Amino acid sequence: MPRQPVGRTKRSKIDRLASGGLAYFRRMLADGGRRTPMASLLNFRLLEVDEGRVVFGAVPARAHYNGLGVVHGGLAATLLDSALGCAINTMAPPGKVFTTLELKINFTRPLTRDVGPVRCEARVIHLGSRVATAEGRVVDKRGKLYAHGTTTCIVVAPPRPRR
Repeated sequence: MPRQPVGRTKRSKIDRLASGGLAYFRRMLADGGRRTPMASLLNFRLLEVDEGRVVFGAVPARAHYNGLGVVHGGLAATLLDSALGCAINTMAPPGKVFTTLELKINFTRPLTRDVGPVRCEARVIHLGSRVATAEGRVVDKRGKLYAHGTTTCIVVAPPRPRR
């Protein structure tokens, strides 16, 4: 029997499709912030969830650094992509799944491990029947901005169960 990736089970996929987005993310948070493989790899987690809004947190570490001696922009980009998409998916009814169609990010200053914990808060701007948009910000504990971005997501067919 094939092993499931860390932080992900077949049950979690089924629950998401059956329960709708907000219930799924609230259950994830109540379960101690169950993480996806990507969140485990980059060491970020879900901190808050409400309808149309999520907050993820991360602590920049040496493992996130690029060759220039600062945190690779991919950490902020992944935080934004995850938070923006999840904010939209909190508003998705059972059986409906949104995924990223377009992502725009502005980096305002470099992240280093000296910054300490950062938060990525995302909010839905528009939710339509096929397309949704959201905006988000990556900030430190004092509210200093490190990156901000927007996304456009589109409804896709839910993944089929594997046989």
